[in-house]
Amino acid sequence: MENATNLIMTYAVFLIAAGSPGPATLAIMATSATQGRKAGVLLALGVVNGSIIWGMLAAFGLVAILSEFAGAFMVLKFAGGAYLLWMASKALRAALTPDAKAKPPKTRQKHLYLQGMALHLTNPKALLSWSAIIAFGVPKEASTSYLVALLIGCAFLASLLFIGYAVLFSTPRMMAGYQRLRRKINAALAAVFGLAGVKLLASNT
Repeated sequence: MENATNLIMTYAVFLIAAGSPGPATLAIMATSATQGRKAGVLLALGVVNGSIIWGMLAAFGLVAILSEFAGAFMVLKFAGGAYLLWMASKALRAALTPDAKAKPPKTRQKHLYLQGMALHLTNPKALLSWSAIIAFGVPKEASTSYLVALLIGCAFLASLLFIGYAVLFSTPRMMAGYQRLRRKINAALAAVFGLAGVKLLASNT
């Protein structure tokens, strides 16, 4: 019974952490609104997969091993910062493009899944968040089956959450609204991605 309570509480913490606004959720929203539901879902699935990979590493202690190698975190930090700045530059170019010259994005759908995974795997904050979740929700005597249940539950919740974002923002009303506010939304995305990238590169983590 105690383990069940721990699981439920950990699921709640994970859902709050995953659902808070961040680069991944913003990317899913923007992709869904501009390229449609399938594109948004593919990106969302990539984000989910990246999240669960970090979850597996944290759950089975590999994050603790990785943390001993400062160089690995440094590489991850710079890769993540560079990726966020690249996304900021794309959003800024879209914001500066007049409506008359704007064209729908042409990202190949087979790349969207990998893009979502890369977005999460190059984010060291996601790794640290998972470490905190595991520390909070996994008792010392936890069995392998408990860890598996935790990861499966979090994967299910993440899928519902991120695919839900994709479905919501790919509705005709949302897509039409995005087109009306396209330049302002992309300017805001550029600011968010840019600030996140600079903050990540400048952090001591």
